[in-house]
Amino acid sequence: MIRVFSSGGMRAFLAIMAMMLFANSAVCADADSKRPDEESLRGYMAGEYDLIGRKADSTVTYNGHVTIQDINGILQVTRTIDGKADKCVARFDTVAGNDKIPVLRIRFHFGGKEYDATYRWQSDPDNYPRFTGYVYLPGTKSPGLEALFPVHQ
Repeated sequence: MIRVFSSGGMRAFLAIMAMMLFANSAVCADADSKRPDEESLRGYMAGEYDLIGRKADSTVTYNGHVTIQDINGILQVTRTIDGKADKCVARFDTVAGNDKIPVLRIRFHFGGKEYDATYRWQSDPDNYPRFTGYVYLPGTKSPGLEALFPVHQ
């Protein structure tokens, strides 16, 4: 036997469903506004990477190696290019105003100059992190580019 809601019962049902939908979207929006779990991300990002890059305001390319380590809750980064190593610290940040897109920022020395870099990350098909980013000097007109690919061991 099929029972049909009366118009009052249908309105009540639709009102309850609308409230549930609103509550669910509010919970999801709240989850999106929270900062990423930095402890888990530090462990996920720690590793060895091959680096491919292009200098800021230039067409000159370079390659090298990057090591990221979680040392006492701080991401220590060692960049090695042309046999020269530079150690720096990475920090989590967000960009794009209210969108709060998570990024990783570092400041490093390269070729006698101090650069800033902003990276986004995503998982590769094997669930390793892969980074892409922009590299800046003060007054940069055309940012440099970098990509870090995980070294599978």
